[in-house]
Amino acid sequence: MFEVISMQNSTARRFANLSNQVATIYQEFFGELPLIDGQVVYPQMPEFQLTYFLDQAVTRHYRVQLQFKAAPNVAPMTVSGFLQTDAAQHMILRSTSLTTIVTPTMLRSVQRVHLH
Repeated sequence: MFEVISMQNSTARRFANLSNQVATIYQEFFGELPLIDGQVVYPQMPEFQLTYFLDQAVTRHYRVQLQFKAAPNVAPMTVSGFLQTDAAQHMILRSTSLTTIVTPTMLRSVQRVHLH
């Protein structure tokens, strides 16, 4: 019985992952979001929303994708990783290729990355 439930959960997770990938690809090809050098440029989130999502990511240990602001007609940098705060309450993003202090004023958007 447990094996059947485990297989159903595994299949449901794979289907959800596939659905998310299809939705992402569809959005990239047919969505109305602008592209610069192949990079999707997400809309600027209001500061209160950025702050709320960043706080959620820190307290709930979510993996997030951050898109940083960029000059006009320059592809913005998008990085995913985990956020934490240090003793001085600086918000720090840690990814495989980058560790940096982050403030809401530096960002265009925050998105939660669902782990597989």
